Amino acid sequence: MTSDGGRKMLGIDAYNHIRTGLIRSRYRVGQRLVLRPLAAELGLSPTPVREALLRLVSEQALELNDRNTAVVPEITPASFREIHTLRVDLESRLVQAAALRATSAELDALAELDDDFQEACTRHDDARMAASNADFHAMLAAIADLPLTANILRSLWARIGPLYALARTGPPTRPPGVPHPHDELLRALRARDPIAASLALVHDAEYARTWIEPLMPF
Repeated sequence: MTSDGGRKMLGIDAYNHIRTGLIRSRYRVGQRLVLRPLAAELGLSPTPVREALLRLVSEQALELNDRNTAVVPEITPASFREIHTLRVDLESRLVQAAALRATSAELDALAELDDDFQEACTRHDDARMAASNADFHAMLAAIADLPLTANILRSLWARIGPLYALARTGPPTRPPGVPHPHDELLRALRARDPIAASLALVHDAEYARTWIEPLMPF
């Protein structure tokens, strides 16, 4: 028999798995997360998965339809703009903090994630691209060591991640010699320049917005 503590941990595991899936664009806007198939996929009983889904509903990362099934919510143009603005504000704070505390080893690991992301872009591997990009930004947040800010940001990522799953064409191809905003950000971090890091983050977010927004089903 599973103890109360064991059940709680299973619920947390289910919650983290589903929220990470939202952040990494594993689920699309409008997709239903049906309890029993999802529990079977996770190798868990329905109870902890139901608790995880309800927790995500309470955080507005999911919603319940008229059949009481969890669904990835649609995002209106106004909501998208609000989430985008908040994301830029919070993540700018995080990258400024990261610029002042990142170690060489952490920056090398961040660069490896970026290499994986950019290779996925070149190969038009949409799933890997979305996952690597999410992991890159998650590591940035971890380096900053501002856990409350990072947790709020993860909630925003859980809302916006499914939008990237709709953009199957990937970002536009850059002209030869034009760096990706991630390259600018890494240079700023290695230079320990928080202002340049913040500007690069804003550039990255705007770059993402300009190719995602026209593909959204508004």
